[in-house]
Amino acid sequence: MPAGFEAVLDDAELAEGELRIVHVLGQALVLCRVRGRPYACSGECTFEDGGDLGAGHLDGYSLRCPVHGCVFDVRSGRIVSPPADEQLPTYEVRSEGGRLFVAHRPRGF
Repeated sequence: MPAGFEAVLDDAELAEGELRIVHVLGQALVLCRVRGRPYACSGECTFEDGGDLGAGHLDGYSLRCPVHGCVFDVRSGRIVSPPADEQLPTYEVRSEGGRLFVAHRPRGF
């Protein structure tokens, strides 16, 4: 296992366009696959009371919060559509030996 990463599931278990909740150091994250590549981001929307992004809708790289409709880019956490005013934390994902590993800390921290 790479240092600073946690194994979350087998690579083959994550289907294209699927949203999966995984836990890294006790924190719920959303894992998804878009165009063959896995991405991970915070499982909680950054707007107000924080909607459950695992129950959101994925359309390409855009992840829509089911509570207030905020849309984030899963690659960068960039806000695509308000009302959110804070970027979504994203996490590096690695595939090694048929397993997916997610970084312990979000990018930029």
